[in-house]
Amino acid sequence: MAKPKINFTELTHQVIRESADPLTLDEVVARVMSRADGETTKNLKNTVRGAISQSHSIIAMPDGRYTWKSRMLNGVVHRIFLHDKNFSEHEICLDDLQCDLLEPTKRGSDKYGVTGPARLELVDGPTLEVATLPRSIGDHLLHIDAQFWDWIDQHGAQPGDSLLITAIDVAARRYSLSYEPASARDDEAIAARSQAVISAAVDYVRHRKDLAAIWDIASHLNVSGIFHQIPAPDPFSELWTAEVWGPLVDEYGVSPLMISGQNDETLDYLNTMIGGGMIPRNGEVLHAGVGVGPIITVGAHGTYQGDLGVDPAQLQARIDAILQHPGTLVPADDPLLPAITAVFSSMALPSPTGHPYLASYLVTIFGDNEEIFDWIEHGAELGMVQIDPAYEAMCDEALGFIAAPPEPQARSGPSRTLVLRVSYRYKPEFWREIEIANDQHLSDLHMAIQQALGWDNDHLYSFYMGKRPYDSATEIGSPGGDSRRQSNKVTIGDLDLHVRQKFLYLFDFGDSHLFDIRVMKINPKAPPGIFPRIVGQHGDRLVQYEGEEECDVEECDAEE
Repeated sequence: MAKPKINFTELTHQVIRESADPLTLDEVVARVMSRADGETTKNLKNTVRGAISQSHSIIAMPDGRYTWKSRMLNGVVHRIFLHDKNFSEHEICLDDLQCDLLEPTKRGSDKYGVTGPARLELVDGPTLEVATLPRSIGDHLLHIDAQFWDWIDQHGAQPGDSLLITAIDVAARRYSLSYEPASARDDEAIAARSQAVISAAVDYVRHRKDLAAIWDIASHLNVSGIFHQIPAPDPFSELWTAEVWGPLVDEYGVSPLMISGQNDETLDYLNTMIGGGMIPRNGEVLHAGVGVGPIITVGAHGTYQGDLGVDPAQLQARIDAILQHPGTLVPADDPLLPAITAVFSSMALPSPTGHPYLASYLVTIFGDNEEIFDWIEHGAELGMVQIDPAYEAMCDEALGFIAAPPEPQARSGPSRTLVLRVSYRYKPEFWREIEIANDQHLSDLHMAIQQALGWDNDHLYSFYMGKRPYDSATEIGSPGGDSRRQSNKVTIGDLDLHVRQKFLYLFDFGDSHLFDIRVMKINPKAPPGIFPRIVGQHGDRLVQYEGEEECDVEECDAEE
């Protein structure tokens, strides 16, 4: 009987889970190797690195070592403010850090993470189970039963008081919840602790630059030790204000969605899809569909008008029933499923099947412009959308950003050319110099950059002629996108560049790879040749995806 093949991802998780102390990458690799009975992979270190980078159960400590996340959360204490709304509506809202504490591996697979509902042991009260938190960014509603509010009343709680939630044993799903009146606050100590949290969060974003999403910030702070101290600081949602994260947005040119998790229109739109709320439209409900045919009312969310090929009365009855019982799932063989899915996705409601929407289906509903593609990519990151082959084919056809253009032909006569230095914003020692002809397009420059990097050319991009990315006034975007100008219609000569002038290139709006481009030289009459072409380079190979093995230029050339 053949010996079963070793699952190195499983083994990596086992090694880190069983280690009482955090481990460096090399230590993890060594322990995996020792348990593999002589079996290995072509590049074991890369395999282990990949398993770690894709896991939500493994967390990197501030010193770079890896450990088991749920174990590091034991002892974390978070403060929850009580407001008038909590008492009037019987709702408790959790911010991203508190949600991460209760459900630390929710964004990943439960195969390695914690499972089952969290249990809150109320001090001097009963133990209550907490319903699964809805997927969201920002505030999360904590659903607990009436016994909790009886406990609150017994303490005579008032707005301005606090609740303290403490992780006892995250893996066993045990937490305690205690009450603290405002009169017991040590304002000076809490203010100092709160300032330490702000500083730690800012330092982390600066270290990660534009790669720090709000859920990454939450995980990092929760395991850093800063919430293992008493008194607990004020809630992170009260501290992480626009005054704090705004300068980081300006400095790194990132979307507020990624590092703040709030106060952004894209965030609101994503959260409606995740949580089933109405799309913010200045108080108006959404009216979707083609505008001709039967009208379907979708509760308070809005209306859909269009002929979906089914009996509208039957469809209306089914949708009313689903809205009255939100946990209802529509089976895959239900003949009404396509119509229900069309209505729900148009309303930005969660998929009626309980499974992610197919990206290709969302394109057929919302269109194939750049904004929709970017929105779908964010939805995929949050686990609400599944990227499928049909969607990838749509990207190829609609945007043309994967297929390489025809190889440039040699020019028989002199050309006006520019030498552009393309430097990675977060690793400025890495740069490539590209010589490009004045009559070639920015789309040609994009392809030249991709080829110089050895990247896959598998995401959207934009050039910005100002000093800031995400500035629609100066944006020149991917072909087929929504930007006012598009790269395949703008030549280098159209930009009227001069020596030492700078502009920006942003590739992949999810990972936000940002490059500074500087005009190094202008050749009025460059000799015949093939353009664009690489004329200079410095620095190691720049990896596109986290977990790839870096190598210097000579090593990468040898591998290829």
